[in-house]
Amino acid sequence: MIRVLLVSILLAFSQVSFAEDLTDEKKRVIDELLEITGALKIGEMMGTAVADQIIVAMSQRSNLDPKAIAIVQEEVKALMIEQFIDNGFVHNMSYGIYHKYFSTKELKEIVAFYKTPTGKRMALHLPQITQESMMAGQKHGQSLGPEIEKRILERFKKEGIELK
Repeated sequence: MIRVLLVSILLAFSQVSFAEDLTDEKKRVIDELLEITGALKIGEMMGTAVADQIIVAMSQRSNLDPKAIAIVQEEVKALMIEQFIDNGFVHNMSYGIYHKYFSTKELKEIVAFYKTPTGKRMALHLPQITQESMMAGQKHGQSLGPEIEKRILERFKKEGIELK
């Protein structure tokens, strides 16, 4: 009797975790969600962020010609779009992630939300919110550098560790 109960429980749990396949319909809903939310602009956003970092680094070594800045921005943006959007990376990555956390029904409900006035407003500002949040987090993280160094050096001193 216990054996039958255990087998029944195992079967029930295995069906729950594999209850839904990643169907073409689910992929289409995820594609629509990516489009509505502006997630497909990630290539542009990353391109801009990486180009800005390169330009800052290059500017520290020399005075950059505005044409050189434009070239860096264009080439980095083009590469990021090729490597994140054009080759399907974002779509394929998103299928697995969204499939893991949401059913097709839930994804359709999320898409429906993004079609409401509030959802449209959210989608309109989501790329900027994401970019600003990433930049603020990065800036804050960088500002912690001196404190991290101080704490580590104090701890090394306390533990008798000398840097050579």
